[in-house]
Parts: sequence; structure tokens; C-alpha cells
Amino acid sequence: MENDRTKIESAVLIVAILFFAFYFFAGQNHVRKREIAPSVAVEVKGDVARPGIYLLEGSRASVASAAARAGARLEIPGALAGAKLCSGQSLDIADTKTGVKIKLLRMPAAALLACGLKLDINSASLDDLLLISHLPPRIAAEIVRRRSRRPWEKIDDLLEIRGVGPKRLQKLSAGLEVLAAKNPERRGDVRK
Repeated sequence: MENDRTKIESAVLIVAILFFAFYFFAGQNHVRKREIAPSVAVEVKGDVARPGIYLLEGSRASVASAAARAGARLEIPGALAGAKLCSGQSLDIADTKTGVKIKLLRMPAAALLACGLKLDINSASLDDLLLISHLPPRIAAEIVRRRSRRPWEKIDDLLEIRGVGPKRLQKLSAGLEVLAAKNPERRGDVRK
């Protein structure tokens, strides 16, 4: 009888520990998901006190927040101030006689790669492409040559190039993307 009671208590203890562990770890994962907000890497230059690259909270990544982080002492026009930013953009802020002018461009290739971002194979120069590890000069030249005839539509199209197989494509995908087809509004000028 004593032996059966010990078995039952042991089983209840094990079940209690399993429930506790399940709820503890499930709660930890839930908390982690809420705490981590996606960041947006943006370069700010021009008429600002602290030009540089800034990481902004994704939901608050706007022209006004980027300008403020860089110490801009200019008043950003209302509609422009709330314009949302995405990683890889570069803001060139200029105080002109006619008002604030902001150009939204793409960050330089070296800065993109340093931030863990990718280069667009439809716009990156040959020199920029050569910054990608695992990308031989011959393949970089072929990427530029091929896009002069027709733009790349997806990264998998690189398999058309002799010497690019599935393994090399996987390595190249870490630093290359097809941006123009995916999100063309990530480039351009924004003005007052």
C-alpha cells in the first residue's frame, strides 16, 4: 500500500513539474516575442548635427524620428515628417532657401552590407557586387551584363549564370536581393 502511494505521489509530482515547465517556457517565448521589435537601419546625412547610421524601432521609423536622432535642427514638414522608412534608406536633409528638402536614397553598398542588409542585383554596380563574399568577379560581371538586356525578376534567376548552382545561390542569397521588382517605392525623392 505504501509502495502504491509513493508511485502515485511520484506520478503527480512529475505531471506537476511537466505542467510547470510547459507554462514557464511557453510564457518565456511569448514574452520574448513581445519584447523584440524589428529595427530599421537608416542613414541620415546633410544638414544634421550627427550624421550616421541609426537603428530605429520599426513601428516608429519615420523621417521625423530619423532626423531627430541625427540632431536635425530643422522643422520637417507635417506630411513628410510621418513618412515611414524601411531598412537601407538614406536621408539627405538639406536646408534650402525654399524650405527643407529631403532626398530618400539607398544607403551605399558597404553600409548596407555592414548593417546585414542586401544589395539589389538590378542596381548595384560591379564594384558594389564585388563586396559580396563568395561572388567571383566573373559572375558579378555577368550579373551586370545580363541586367543590361533585361532586369532580374527573382534571385533564383541567378541560376542562369554558368557557375551558379544551388549551393552558391544559397550563399549569394545572404547578400543579394531583387529589390526593384519587390518594392520599387523604396527609392526616390521626398520634398516639401
